[in-house]
Amino acid sequence: MTSRETIRLETGFILHRRPYKNTSELIDCLTKNYGVITLIAQGSRRPRSDRRVVLQPFSLLKLSWIRRGELGRLTHAEVALSSLALSGEAVLAGFYLNELLLRLMGRDNPNDLIFSCYTQCLSDLSNSSNTSRSLRLFELRFLEALGYGLGLSEDVETGEEIHSDCTYGFKPEYGFTIRTSFDKGSNFFSGRHLISLREEQLDDLDSLRSAKRLLQYVLKSYLGNRPLSTRTVLKDVYARGLEP
Repeated sequence: MTSRETIRLETGFILHRRPYKNTSELIDCLTKNYGVITLIAQGSRRPRSDRRVVLQPFSLLKLSWIRRGELGRLTHAEVALSSLALSGEAVLAGFYLNELLLRLMGRDNPNDLIFSCYTQCLSDLSNSSNTSRSLRLFELRFLEALGYGLGLSEDVETGEEIHSDCTYGFKPEYGFTIRTSFDKGSNFFSGRHLISLREEQLDDLDSLRSAKRLLQYVLKSYLGNRPLSTRTVLKDVYARGLEP
């Protein structure tokens, strides 16, 4: 028989909520020491429930639960740090982060680096007008924390450092190799743009677009054929004149 787990005041965020039975919800949480877990929030959908106010996305919470097996029961929730001031496209970007975490993180698999880069990205989204840069840096750090680093330092065939004035081809799970021709429609990237991403600069539109093309290609290889729903919404929003 699985032993009973009792956890008090664990630091975490709400990633997703969905109805459960008549008045309750299932909540997916990113926690610092237990990774992604799912809890039953009993009565949280009642009109006068205090939990309706507390269980909000992008707020740092203190969560307590009892669990035996994969599904636990929330026993207490309080706000540790009030919800960050996300608005407009930053809100959609935040939900994109949440969906990405749920799709690619294993359950009950704590990862300090992922928790840290998620927290940092929420802060960046609340303080910066450059949503695209915040997302690209999160994607880069997230992949590295998962063990899927891109190898932005050197040519995998020659071992030479990536040069700003060269062009490189990219193969997932292999790396970058120097090329003598450049095709914008393929997996070819400017060395200058790769260095900008490696150094986390991304201070011009061309480097941002290049980083997006690379990172989305890599993420798709891990996500499979089912696209992220929030990514589809973001594409629609940005198609109206903004740069994702």
